[in-house]
Amino acid sequence: MSKRKSKETSSVNGECISQVQRILRERFCHQCPNGKLFGVQLQYKHLLELLKRTTIHGESNSALIIGPRGSGKTMLLNHVLKELMEVKQVRENLLQVHLNGLLQTNDKIALKEITRQLQMENVVGDKVFVSMNFLLLF
Repeated sequence: MSKRKSKETSSVNGECISQVQRILRERFCHQCPNGKLFGVQLQYKHLLELLKRTTIHGESNSALIIGPRGSGKTMLLNHVLKELMEVKQVRENLLQVHLNGLLQTNDKIALKEITRQLQMENVVGDKVFVSMNFLLLF
């Protein structure tokens, strides 16, 4: 094999590897819901309507999505959020906070992460905290 063909092959392989890495990174980080939903159309419709009412009409709703590991809970939520973000009125009102149960192990840590993601480090409820020490005491 000539050196020229070897370089072309390695550059093509490098591009393919880069594409595979990008796709895997997106799927592992839940950045794009590419998979199709099977057998959860009823749950999809119910969750979509619940979150629409919450964001558009300001209803105070909660949803608990439970199921075995790998059953599609996160994929269902990601598909619903993707469709919701296409609606202008929802997009303007929706705030997303992502918590990880392995990292945010108690209420205090979860509250700190929520305020960090909402960029409200010194505002919780109607209280304004001067420093992080006051927030930790809260």
